[in-house]
Amino acid sequence: MALQRRRHHNYQGIRIRLLIPLISGVAAALLVLFSLLSILAPSPNDTDHLRHVYSSSSSSLNSPPDNAIATPVFRVPRGGGKMDRHVWSSRNSEHFHSCSDASNKFPKAQVITQPNRYLMIATSGGLNQQRTGITDGVVAARILNATLVVPKLDQKSFWKDSSNFSEIFDVDWFISYLSKDVKIIKQLPRRGGKTLSPYNMRVPRKCNERCYVNRILPVLLKKHAVQLSKFDYRLANRLDTEYQKLRCRVNYHALRFTNPILAMGEKLVQRMRMRSKHYIALHLRCCTQILRKAIRPSPITKTIEVAINGAYVASVRWTCLRHRPFLLK
Repeated sequence: MALQRRRHHNYQGIRIRLLIPLISGVAAALLVLFSLLSILAPSPNDTDHLRHVYSSSSSSLNSPPDNAIATPVFRVPRGGGKMDRHVWSSRNSEHFHSCSDASNKFPKAQVITQPNRYLMIATSGGLNQQRTGITDGVVAARILNATLVVPKLDQKSFWKDSSNFSEIFDVDWFISYLSKDVKIIKQLPRRGGKTLSPYNMRVPRKCNERCYVNRILPVLLKKHAVQLSKFDYRLANRLDTEYQKLRCRVNYHALRFTNPILAMGEKLVQRMRMRSKHYIALHLRCCTQILRKAIRPSPITKTIEVAINGAYVASVRWTCLRHRPFLLK
């Protein structure tokens, strides 16, 4: 009996050892299959594009032929970068949500804004740096529970651009879009027949919430109006999630260019698309001072410097085109 039991156990062990490779092979095949499906599956934009192509082709079959070929017109998106076809209109949009929307735990501006607290910021640097400064300025006003005055653009840097905020961005849209997050006014109020005079000061770079509360809030409570000068990268990158969402709302939705700039951009893009289907956008970061330090003076250097200055005049700031309308002809 003992011998028979031993043989029975050995037979079962052999069967288990033979099943292990089979199970491993099946699992590996399933893993490879799922990997191929994930790679070959179309993205949300692709499925939406296919649906759009199918609907357009079916409509073209039902419609009578037309000898005139319609030229596609490109339009610059105006609603926070939204196009007619995007991820939110695809079949899989139910699995996504907008990450910049404020949560229910983020109080409205009417609840948290304190009276007699006015924050002004004076931006610095190029247009991209100033855009970052404006975004951080809105968050700083929210941290301080203060009313934000429409930011001042830098008019003293290398470009000597005299444009103000309303000439570059849609100021009314900026104020109305952020009305639930931060109270914004166009200028300081008048008290006793005189406009409030702001107290000028600076904050360190990458200053976090505690830094603003400890450094700026006591002065704001005493002076009632504070202007933060040279405001570029004066807010820490790591903030509370709600403040990061507010950053997104400011940068991607509230800061919208004025209609003349949008029209100019649309015209430039249309011209590029007429010339070729493939093009690149170049952000020039080389100014003449950097060029003089990097290259020895020579006739070639002077030619490069003139070319760079011409490129700046043609593409960097709106004031150039506003004062030189012949560039758009």
